[in-house]
Amino acid sequence: MSDLTLYYFPASYYSQRALLALYEKNAKFKHKVVFIHSGDQNDPTYMRMNPAGQVPVLTDGKKVIIESDAVIRYVDENVHTGSTLIPDESSLVGKEVTRLWKLINAVKVEIVTFGVVNFQDLSKSGLHPMAQGMKGSLGKRYDEIKKNITALADKYPDLRDAYNVKIESAFNFQQNYQNRELVVQVLNDLEKTFDEMERTLKKVIEEQGVSDPWLVGPRFTAADIALTTLLDRISFLGLAERYFTPEVRPLLYSYFKRLGTRKSVQQVRAGIAGIPRLFILRKLKKSSPFVVGALAVGIAAAVAYNIVNKK
Repeated sequence: MSDLTLYYFPASYYSQRALLALYEKNAKFKHKVVFIHSGDQNDPTYMRMNPAGQVPVLTDGKKVIIESDAVIRYVDENVHTGSTLIPDESSLVGKEVTRLWKLINAVKVEIVTFGVVNFQDLSKSGLHPMAQGMKGSLGKRYDEIKKNITALADKYPDLRDAYNVKIESAFNFQQNYQNRELVVQVLNDLEKTFDEMERTLKKVIEEQGVSDPWLVGPRFTAADIALTTLLDRISFLGLAERYFTPEVRPLLYSYFKRLGTRKSVQQVRAGIAGIPRLFILRKLKKSSPFVVGALAVGIAAAVAYNIVNKK
């Protein structure tokens, strides 16, 4: 398989899941960054590929796979390198992966993310600078979305229904993350989810004798991909001190620390760290492609120098 292309944005929670799956499978694929803050996902060409106008989207030739869980399944079934991410779901380990995957998927991560950005006093240790920068755009988020998408709906009548769904969804979502009581409740519910993760890790250690386990043992699965993105998002929002420390859920804390040694996780995190550079390149590309070319050469040279001289 050599015709895979992933359309994604590095900071997107669900894009990160798709990326982790591709990296874990050692898949060869093309990167297509969709600048969701600029509304690229609402472009009619993209909407015709995915009427929901969301990331990620994976294409394999003319085949289009939308939603991160479907992408993970497709990659696991069709990329025959790396380890199996979804064991036989009729087996005991396969059933456990499915159970944990569903449990983590039930977390209302959008409300967690935008709710804490909106009510920053809920963060324990302070938001990541990138998250702090989102605060200013929240107040005008719905009005801008409605204005821009309404114009697109008028211009492209074949996509009007899909655009109208996006407008309604944006309105409902804004009502949710602006509801402090709801945000607090979702954060409280997370305690139960992480309690179950801690129990699961303890059980694996006791029953399998694995000292540093992933969720179902020594193998890293789709359930771990789901938990990895959730833990990284919690850390991003400055909530790690609430949910996992050496004193609070020590096994989950150890799990989180070990994630940093995993190559796929390092690759995803590097992509997030590189977002400012992506925006600079995008802006410069619009103003002068020649400047971008020179800048790209300079960046490549700097990266090469740092690699060679890394201590």
